[in-house]
Amino acid sequence: MKTESLREVKNNLSRVIESLPKTGPVVITRSGKASAVLLPVEEDTDLETLLLSSNRRFWRLFDQAAKSRKWTPLNEVS
Repeated sequence: MKTESLREVKNNLSRVIESLPKTGPVVITRSGKASAVLLPVEEDTDLETLLLSSNRRFWRLFDQAAKSRKWTPLNEVS
């Protein structure tokens, strides 16, 4: 995984995006702290799963359902 400053990414966005398949994810820092991640998207990338995996609300609902054994319909998660 590569780390780049926001300024560097802004100045070289095309290069950074083109190199994603080779370098993998790029952590973007702002004032020295991680603030975003650029990920390579391939034909088989499951974007919905990727987004849900980092969604705190989804995991809170998942944990509540697991504890109560009452599952929330998937259409109510979004």
